[in-house]
Amino acid sequence: MRIAEVAKRQGVALSDLFASAGVGAGIGSDALTTIELELKYEGYFERERSQADKMRRMGEFSLEETLPYSEMRSLSTEARQKLTRIRPRTLAQASRISGISASDLQNLVIEVERYRRVAAQNAGAS
Repeated sequence: MRIAEVAKRQGVALSDLFASAGVGAGIGSDALTTIELELKYEGYFERERSQADKMRRMGEFSLEETLPYSEMRSLSTEARQKLTRIRPRTLAQASRISGISASDLQNLVIEVERYRRVAAQNAGAS
C-alpha cells in the first residue's frame, strides 16, 4: 500500500510513516504538514476548489438590466418577483438573493441564453 493512502487515515501521521520508511528527512515540518493536510482533506479541498470555480463562472455570467424576468415562466414566482425588483448584474449576485433556489438559477441561465438568442436573431433580421 502506498504511503499516501495510509496517511489519509485518521490518527496516522505522515511524519511517522516517513520515519518508518526512512524517507523524507530533508522535508521541512511546514511542508510536511501541508502535504498531510492535502492528503487527508483532498476530497474537501477539491469540493471547495470546484465551488470557487463555479462562483467565478457565475460572477462572469452577466445579466442584462433589461431582462424580462416576469416573462420567465420556468422561474418560481418568488424568483421572478425578486429578480425584477433587485435586478442583479451577475448570476453570482442572483445566487445570493434569498428565495432564489438552485433550480431557479439553472433555469435562469437557460432563460437568459434563450433571450439572448432571440435578441440576436431579431437584430439580424432588422
